[in-house]
Amino acid sequence: MRNKEAILDYINSHTNVYVDGLHGLSHWERVEKIGEFLTQLNGADFEVVKIFAYTHDLGRLNDGDDPEHGLRSAKIVEDLYNQQLIIISPEQYQKLIYACSNHAITLALSDDLTIQTCWDADRLDLWRAGIEPNLKFLYTSDAKKSETIIWAKNLSLGLSF
Repeated sequence: MRNKEAILDYINSHTNVYVDGLHGLSHWERVEKIGEFLTQLNGADFEVVKIFAYTHDLGRLNDGDDPEHGLRSAKIVEDLYNQQLIIISPEQYQKLIYACSNHAITLALSDDLTIQTCWDADRLDLWRAGIEPNLKFLYTSDAKKSETIIWAKNLSLGLSF
């Protein structure tokens, strides 16, 4: 909880952080919920997934095309980590940095379950933009299950809690 609170405090104190629209706070909350759902199924590191949920789009300038936002988001994570505003192990930090840096790359590669879960949690919220997640761009078997996709769709569209 401390890490999430520190990130939200950071967001509130930095007016340049984009928190509205398709890639804002409501999206981050859904990515956290989807990530929690997936980690309960697959055993990935929920602390990393939760921090990813609230940081992966912090570097966004807008809701449009912004191919460098993952790298900017990773830089913000680096700053938060160096200031000890998020407390995680060095291994968790490396996973988080990689997940943030590469989450917007459609065919990014990682064989790490936690990183894959981060990416899947984000992609399973594409429904909010009217986009059906493509199975070939999901990584974990649990994310590809039809019941997971339906659950995520309902969450994204506000049809379930």
